[in-house]
Amino acid sequence: MELADIIITFLNKIGLAGLFLAMFLEGSSLPFPGIIVVLSYGYAIDLSIIEAAFISIIMSIIYSIASFIPFMLASRCEGIIRKKFGRKLGKAQAWFIRYGMWSISLSRPFSLGNYISYVAGMSEVPKGRYFIYTFIGILPWSFVILVIGNEFRSIFSGW
Repeated sequence: MELADIIITFLNKIGLAGLFLAMFLEGSSLPFPGIIVVLSYGYAIDLSIIEAAFISIIMSIIYSIASFIPFMLASRCEGIIRKKFGRKLGKAQAWFIRYGMWSISLSRPFSLGNYISYVAGMSEVPKGRYFIYTFIGILPWSFVILVIGNEFRSIFSGW
């Protein structure tokens, strides 16, 4: 059995709980290869577009909830956070200054997405708005990456 088969078997065995845990870890700003895990799940699970959309909504809610971890840390420990992530935060703050609240959504698919949570927390963005903008930003990413993984399944299943 090849490594890819072992991984797919493992993902199928743990089911969607593993995918949702991956999104929680990704949203919490821990260093985690979320895109690889989501692509792998898309590959492992045969999904219709409707199923992918529904699962993406759940993934996005979980990610948005988890993103309150860095948000709250930054709102309570701004000085420590600035020391630890100063350079990366500078880029995220530039986005925040340029695009305002939409920077929370626009940066989610990119590497700055994790840092924008800290900037939003330090900027005292209202929690409800923060959740909505985070959800709006991560939902398309969740859906597209899941569907791409599923398309890989279609392409490579004939090999």
